[in-house]
Amino acid sequence: MIHSFFGGVYPAIRKGSTRRKPLARLPQTPKEVVIPLIMCSDGPAVPIVSPGDPVTIGQPIARRGQTGAAAHASISGRVAAIEKRPHPWGGLASAIVIHNDNRNELYQSPMVPLDPRQLTLGLLVERVEAAGIVGMGGGAFPTWEKLRISAGNIDTLIVNAAECEPYVTADYRLLLERGEHILRGAQVLAGCLGCERVVLVTEGDKLSAVEAVERRLRRLHGVRVQIVTIRTRYPLGAEKQIIQTVTGREVPPGGSPLDVKCAVFNVATVYAMQDALLQGRPLTHRAVTVTGGAVTRPRNLWVPIGTPLRHLLEACGGLCEESDRMLLGGPMMGVALQNLDAPVTKDFNSLVCLTDWEHKPDTPGGVCIRCGKCVAACPMHLAPTFIRLALEERDLKRLTRYHLEDCSACGCCSFICPAQIPLVETIAQARGLLRREGVGR
Repeated sequence: MIHSFFGGVYPAIRKGSTRRKPLARLPQTPKEVVIPLIMCSDGPAVPIVSPGDPVTIGQPIARRGQTGAAAHASISGRVAAIEKRPHPWGGLASAIVIHNDNRNELYQSPMVPLDPRQLTLGLLVERVEAAGIVGMGGGAFPTWEKLRISAGNIDTLIVNAAECEPYVTADYRLLLERGEHILRGAQVLAGCLGCERVVLVTEGDKLSAVEAVERRLRRLHGVRVQIVTIRTRYPLGAEKQIIQTVTGREVPPGGSPLDVKCAVFNVATVYAMQDALLQGRPLTHRAVTVTGGAVTRPRNLWVPIGTPLRHLLEACGGLCEESDRMLLGGPMMGVALQNLDAPVTKDFNSLVCLTDWEHKPDTPGGVCIRCGKCVAACPMHLAPTFIRLALEERDLKRLTRYHLEDCSACGCCSFICPAQIPLVETIAQARGLLRREGVGR
C-alpha cells in the first residue's frame, strides 16, 4: 500500500536533455585529480601517501583516523602535492593532488570478492569502511556507521532511486543500466541487516528503468525486492518523506529512521557497496549529470572522483551561452558553485548550469501576504512565515518552539512563496541565531 506525505511542490522536471543519455566515460581522463581529505560529514581523513609517491587506480591514499572516510586513487600517476584546494562544499580544504600518467594501471587490491552466502555483518561493515563508502545522495554520512546501528533494529530496507530534483538523471541511468548489480546489493544488505522487507522506490515517470529492473528481478533468487513507483512530487527523495510514503510511519521530530525501524540508502550507495563486496573494488568513480540550458551537450558521465568540474564541462562541449547560475546539485537544494576548479566528491551527483530564464530572478523578498502557501508546502509541518516573524523580532523563546531542527532545507517554502521571500535562508539564519545564543529546545 502506498501512503502519502504532507506538503511538497511540483517544480518543472526538465530532465529531457539527459534522460536518454547513457552513462559515458570521459573522452579524456583529467590531467590531474584532486582528492579532498574531507569527503565525509564525519570530518577529514589522514593521508598515507607523500608527494612523489606513485599510485595506481584503487590504491588507498588516505585512511580513516578519528574521523573521515578512506580515500583511493581514481587514476594512476604520481602524487604531486598535498595542499589546500577549492572544495565543492565551500572554501579551501586539504587535498591529495595526483598527476595522471595515462597508463590506467590498476592496484592489486587485497580486497577479494566476498561470497554473499558467507557474508557476516562484521565483514560487511569492515569492507564498506575500507572501501571509503559514504552516503552518495548528498548526506555524505559514514555508511559503515549506518549499517552498524541498523543491524537487527530495522524491518524495512529502502533503496532510494526517487531522484526528485529537477534536471538530475544520474541515479536513473545507474538504475537503468546497472539495475541487476543494485538488486544484488540490496539482497546482500537485507540478509546482513536482518530485515524482512526490501523496497526499491522510484518515481512513476521512470518506466523504462522500472521495466528493466522488473525483468532482472525474475532472474534473481534470494530475498525478494519490491519495486514501488510513486507519482513525482518533490521532495519525495528526502529520507523522512520516502519512509512515510512506503510504510506510513512518520519519523518523530528530532528522530531518525531507526525510530520507525527503517533504513534508507541511495541507489548509488547501494551500487558502490555491491561493487566493494562482490567485486572487491573501492569507491573511485561515480555517476554525474552535467546539464542545464547553458551546457552545449548535456550528458550523464561516469567520472573518477577528484575530477575538476572544469574538465566535466569541457567533456560536454563547454557553455553554449553565459550561465547565470552554476549549482552543485539540483535547483531546489543545490549549492551555488564558487570555483570550477573544485573537484567531484563522493556525494556529488550533478553540475547544473542555468541560464537567466531557467530560474526565478534574485530579487529582494517582497512583503509577506499571509497566504499560508509556505505552511501548506512544508513537508516537515513547519510554519516558515511564523519563523520569519520571530526572527525579525529576535524572539528566542518562540523560535525554540518552532522545531527548526526538523528543517531539511528542501526549498519548498522559497519555491512556492509568491512574494519571493528567501525563507530557506531565513530559517538557516534562525537556527544560526539559536546556536550562537546557546539556546536549545
